[in-house]
Amino acid sequence: MMELEASSDQTVVPEPSIFLPFPKARWGRVLYGLFVTVLPAFSFWATDLLKPEWQNGELRSYVILLLFPEASLLFFPLLAYSIVCYLLLLVRPSHFARSWIVRFGTYTGVLLALQYSVLMIFLLDGPVYIIILIWIFPTVFFVFYRRAVARWAARSVNRVLFILVPVILLIAALLTKGDVPLVLLMILMIGAPFWSLLISLRAAVWLFKNYETRFTFPRVFGLTAWLAAYAVAWRFDILKMYELYAALPKEPPNCYIATAAACGHPYVVGSWTIQRVDGKSMQVNRQLQRLKCAELALMAIQPRLHGLLRRIYDVIGRRLARSIQNPLLADAAYLLLKPWEWGAGLIIKTIVPEIDSISRKMYLD
Repeated sequence: MMELEASSDQTVVPEPSIFLPFPKARWGRVLYGLFVTVLPAFSFWATDLLKPEWQNGELRSYVILLLFPEASLLFFPLLAYSIVCYLLLLVRPSHFARSWIVRFGTYTGVLLALQYSVLMIFLLDGPVYIIILIWIFPTVFFVFYRRAVARWAARSVNRVLFILVPVILLIAALLTKGDVPLVLLMILMIGAPFWSLLISLRAAVWLFKNYETRFTFPRVFGLTAWLAAYAVAWRFDILKMYELYAALPKEPPNCYIATAAACGHPYVVGSWTIQRVDGKSMQVNRQLQRLKCAELALMAIQPRLHGLLRRIYDVIGRRLARSIQNPLLADAAYLLLKPWEWGAGLIIKTIVPEIDSISRKMYLD
């Protein structure tokens, strides 16, 4: 059984607070605690927005599914153990630093943060230098912030930041053509594991330098048990990833809600049956044709905005479509989609007057 207290030969004098790998202020430690708990949870939640739409064979799609909560289920106890250990250090560093269990949890937190930092590299759909900028930004920012606070009053520096941040977001909105939410989402998802790595690594180095003495048998046993659990978690993650990938459609998805709405009463939704290329039948109506045509037009005109809306729609649309299980609900969905159909048709028609004749060719056998 692993030791709760330090070995008898450990006569370590607690380090002065100035040498601790945490902020000296209480509010600073609270922010650190929120960072290592909230951001990992947010990152796992946000992966659902990036879920691949179909079996496209891209490496990025496999990595996203590896990060899915369903696949990472067995990693959660390991992550929770490391986070709890780090939070204990934040509360009483000199006391809990003497516990091998707490120190070991901090060391394994470094490995887990490194693991997710590497995986996040494959999520970036763009130049590699962008992820490097995301990684080094916190370090550079805090260096300049400390120098600024040392030269000017902290209140004055914070006031400048309150003005500067909205200006930066406005510039980002102009450069990304209004796709700021997706950009911020990707920054948080890609940056959070690496920033957590920097925080946990600093604490681990401090612990190793000041509190480690010898490697006893209980510690070897604990390390072996953790590595075994880590290997089992990876095996489960990979197998679950392939299962999630196999459950994806083999072709790009259709309009979930509009497709379900087309399955209402034919005299209400105006639907008819067609045969797809794969031999399966499908209910189609004019609403489905118009909305699909509008989506393709948006994809061509504003691909980034389309990508953001498509990811959100994939999360919401799938769940709503599954709840439309009878013709009456399909009729209601058809009527609720009418304003969207009319609005999209009106906007697209001002750009492409022939949109009606084009949309009639959608989903034809």
